[in-house]
Amino acid sequence: MQFSFAYFRFYIVTLIALFILTSCNSKNAVTTVHTNSNVDNTTHNTAVVDKESQPVPHVTESSAHTVTSDKDLVALTIPAGWRKFKQGQLDSVLSVCDKEKKNVGLVFRVPKSAFANNMTLNEFVQQREEISALGLENFKAVDTNPIQIDSTTARTADYSWNFKGQQVYYFSAMFESKQHYLQVLIYSRGGSAIEKHHEFATIASSLKILSDSQVEPDLRSTTILKTFKSEDAQQRIRLPYVWKSGLILNPDALIQAWYEKNDAYMAVIKDWKSELPYEKSSMITLKEYAEFSAQLVLKRSGKGIILTGPIKVNINGNQGLQYEVWTESDKVKVVYLITYLEHTDSFSQIIFWTRADYYDDQKSEFQRYTKTYREEEI
Repeated sequence: MQFSFAYFRFYIVTLIALFILTSCNSKNAVTTVHTNSNVDNTTHNTAVVDKESQPVPHVTESSAHTVTSDKDLVALTIPAGWRKFKQGQLDSVLSVCDKEKKNVGLVFRVPKSAFANNMTLNEFVQQREEISALGLENFKAVDTNPIQIDSTTARTADYSWNFKGQQVYYFSAMFESKQHYLQVLIYSRGGSAIEKHHEFATIASSLKILSDSQVEPDLRSTTILKTFKSEDAQQRIRLPYVWKSGLILNPDALIQAWYEKNDAYMAVIKDWKSELPYEKSSMITLKEYAEFSAQLVLKRSGKGIILTGPIKVNINGNQGLQYEVWTESDKVKVVYLITYLEHTDSFSQIIFWTRADYYDDQKSEFQRYTKTYREEEI
């Protein structure tokens, strides 16, 4: 079966990961987020809610202090008792929490270069909210009154959902600068909009942009690898141990994994020659199969180009063909590294992908992982 690209979504705001942070000193909150859950119970109210019609006040110096992000990108004024901490959420440039870790806030800074040129703030907000609802029980989003952040109007919303019987409340504020989309996301365990909206909006409104220049992300991964196997153990590939399985990218994939911090994904797909939609499909060559499959990626995305390929590669003694494919789907720019291999009665695809602005820094690692692929001939 060909890869179904509708099963993955980019910019996954992992609300679960934020909620179960075990320590403000934790550098990596390891969680598995299942995005194949039934979300029919998701509701999204669009009516504007007036939180007592109160203007958002400035946080006074006597009760708060200002923290800045690494590389001095943004500054945020937070209440007394709150502090800055490190964590590995995608595109998060600043993370703060209170002493009891009941309240946690993050500032996301997403480069506009990752999107189509005609992407709008409203579309960015819609994408973030749609993805936020995936896999969450009783997720609700209520749009609230806009606030001013650094002299710019920000779209705000209250999110709520249940986690193991406990109500979780999030305040979200999103706006744009010349080079980036920004989001301030603050949550409270057991809190509610009535209790926390005003306080969290106050914190969000204090955000200042210190630099709007794009910064090269640190996408280095660990060199410690582990083996990911198919269900029957006939296919296997070695990836960093920080990669996780459990996210359903394609129900027909033999192996699939992802690394949330780098927005990186991998899948292994197998096509049996006898099932290919061609006359004399058993006679199709690897080159023909690879060309057809690469073109199918472009067709399904609606917009894209083949950057490189076919390039001959050797995977464990098996001669394969490798392509780099750039696409734009739902206004998100994505690059794929796809390696096609031929076996006696089948073809395999080893697919790595990430958003376009992250690809160059991960390309060599994707190529290295691809070379670890092994398949037992039946």
